[in-house]
Amino acid sequence: MPNVFRPVPDWFAHENQGAGVAVADLDGDGRQDLLVFMVDNSPGQNRGLFRIGRGLSADGTVMGPWTPWADVPDWFPHENQGAGVALADLDADGRQDLVVAMVDGAAGQNRGLFRIGRGLSADGTVMGPWTPWTDIPDWFSWENQGVSVAVTPPDPQGARDLLVFMIDNGPQQNRGLFRIGHGLGVDGAVTGGWTPWQDVPDWFSWENAACGVAVADLDRDGGRDLIVFHVDDAVDQNQAFYRIARDLDQDGLPGDGWGEWRGVPNWFSWQNQGGGIAVAELDGRLTLIASMADAPPQQNQGLYQVLELEPDPAREGRWELLPFHSGVLAVHAALLPKGDVLFFAGSGSSVRRFDSPLFGDEDEGVFTSVVWDPPGNAFTHPGTLRTADGRPFDMFCGGDVFLPDGRMLSAGGTLAYNPFKGRKDVAVFDPGSGKWSFAASMAHGRWYPTLIALGDGTVLATTGLDEFGAGHNQTLETYSPETDDWRETDLEPGFPGLPLYAHLFLMADGRVFFSGGRMDDPLDVEPGILDLAHDPVQVVAVPDLLMPDMRNQSASVILPPAQDQRVMVIGGGPVGKPDRTDATDAVSVVDLTAGEPRYTAAAPLGLPRLHLNAVLLPDRTVFVGGGSLKQEDEPLARHEAEIYDPASDSWSLMAAATVPRLYHSTAVLLPDGRVVAAGGNPEGGQSVTFEPPDENEEMRLEIFSPPYLFRGGRPTIGSVPEEWQYGETVTVVTPDADAIRWASLLRNGVTTHSFDSNQRLVDLVIARQGGGGLDVRVTENRDIAPPGWYMLFLVNEKGVPSMAEWVRLS
Repeated sequence: MPNVFRPVPDWFAHENQGAGVAVADLDGDGRQDLLVFMVDNSPGQNRGLFRIGRGLSADGTVMGPWTPWADVPDWFPHENQGAGVALADLDADGRQDLVVAMVDGAAGQNRGLFRIGRGLSADGTVMGPWTPWTDIPDWFSWENQGVSVAVTPPDPQGARDLLVFMIDNGPQQNRGLFRIGHGLGVDGAVTGGWTPWQDVPDWFSWENAACGVAVADLDRDGGRDLIVFHVDDAVDQNQAFYRIARDLDQDGLPGDGWGEWRGVPNWFSWQNQGGGIAVAELDGRLTLIASMADAPPQQNQGLYQVLELEPDPAREGRWELLPFHSGVLAVHAALLPKGDVLFFAGSGSSVRRFDSPLFGDEDEGVFTSVVWDPPGNAFTHPGTLRTADGRPFDMFCGGDVFLPDGRMLSAGGTLAYNPFKGRKDVAVFDPGSGKWSFAASMAHGRWYPTLIALGDGTVLATTGLDEFGAGHNQTLETYSPETDDWRETDLEPGFPGLPLYAHLFLMADGRVFFSGGRMDDPLDVEPGILDLAHDPVQVVAVPDLLMPDMRNQSASVILPPAQDQRVMVIGGGPVGKPDRTDATDAVSVVDLTAGEPRYTAAAPLGLPRLHLNAVLLPDRTVFVGGGSLKQEDEPLARHEAEIYDPASDSWSLMAAATVPRLYHSTAVLLPDGRVVAAGGNPEGGQSVTFEPPDENEEMRLEIFSPPYLFRGGRPTIGSVPEEWQYGETVTVVTPDADAIRWASLLRNGVTTHSFDSNQRLVDLVIARQGGGGLDVRVTENRDIAPPGWYMLFLVNEKGVPSMAEWVRLS
């Protein structure tokens, strides 16, 4: 189901002071009907009005006609600070009754009130009388920013309760609170008393623009589950969230705790004046309908969208939390040739560890790296690599890249903390021996550098803080694995230089593209193309990057296949702590084959985020996971993943992870087509519960299985040569040859700090198909596919990938 907002027709208000939504089968035809509500804040006295959209389809479309707007009688406030609605058959007569709540924002202390319209027909007529307005007792707020109501399903005796939710806008941070009135009668009387007000924990907003509440049996176990919803009225674009409390008892306490805050995707409003939620069963599936009153400078608009509440792996994939820890904080992660995963941290952002004499002491269990064997779930710890003074080589915040022979080069890192200074040391990890060793050092230190593989088998190292902590190292250095030495080059005079952890990509013509993505660096420099054939290196600017000042801690990828030469920049946020601190949802794409490349806008993320991890998948889509709406000192984790389809320029919301993945988190593709997510240690961490051994280090591992793994059988690869040459045609034995859509080489990932400049998917031209095999033609261009190890994937017509086979291109 697409996550799109649908407009409510004939929304006429220029200003609203509340809105809501409710769902029920009003005419007994087996289909849910949609009731939308608003408070019209026109000059003079306000009005509360509702209308009904008849017959919701499985995707949330109103199939029948809409009724006219109908007034709630005796609406008396001139100012409201929220309103909401609910539907329930309170007297079991087979007709739904309409419950309307509002906050009267009169001079002095506010009042919360509700009334009931008895016997609502499908044409919007209240057939019975309206009850008088009834005060919700113990209303204490002087300022509110929303109210909502829900009616519980009947208990075994047929009794229903009224649940009232409100946002108290006190002098400091807001509070979301609810209480339950037991035994709601059709006459509006609450006969069983009221519970105390209960706070919704972890409320983070200082300003809200709407709220909503719903009660339903979400896991179909006979219990009562509570969903609370609110719109965070941030400095710039608003965002909406909901969370679920399972198994409410009679006092309103959740027996199974509170879930994490989840974002409502594609929330676009910069100003809202109301909204709400309702639970609907559409085509046998429980769904959440989220509504809003969008308040642009002109006339307002009411809109709603439908979100799935019941998991379906074929639609949204599935997460699996592994029953063991990573062993080290996965600030850096690399998929080694043949399938093991290397997690490495060095000091891992801990000056306490960096200064400790136990740093790197294997006997004391203070490791700097670990190798995980996913099939066998075995862990081995490579020995600590030490410099001439006996100190551990600290690869934390260095740059990493694979060499053509499969070894991994890690250059730079942390020489000192506060201020940070860059190392000039270079280390190599050999997957064959499982050991670290030193390579030739660079000319100067680099902290937060970028390393990329070049088509001739060499490695380019750029940017980073130098060994004195005095500024950027803006020389370029090229490493030759054959001679184990470095060669220096300068950037052209007048070019501002490259920012820290600059997102760089090797282009098809051997030049290098800087996407604009970066890490914690305010350097004022446009994206551009670096021509390495000149000394000094020439740079041509690439304009029109959307939100260029918001690309800190963004992600960048070269979209599949690499032959198309399209680079995408995803999300990000500001550098430091200006007034505007939330992440952006902006996504930009540039076609580097154009004569004068320029960025154009792509579909925005469903959920704005920074610290995100982007991983290329074998079905030629892009997985995005983790990240946060806010900076690491006040993180608000994005648990739901998303997948981007370049063919349709669209994002789909995926399942929610258990573990928040924030600053210093990583994610890489595994050879079986799944994604492993690891790491995370934001500063502050107020919204995260960390596990041992260090409260500021996330050691849990979680694996995401994309939807393609739930679409039927996988194609298989029978046999294939391991050594490949450029330009040759290779025969791949497979019994599924006739059903194969794509054959691709996918370079194994190595990632840190939200970027992996070396991952790429290279298309293999299928020259012959059938008869138990494929003949695939390898690109002749070493700049499209730099020499080294790759995963060979076959993908069938349903988008299901094979297990990968490892091949080496040389």
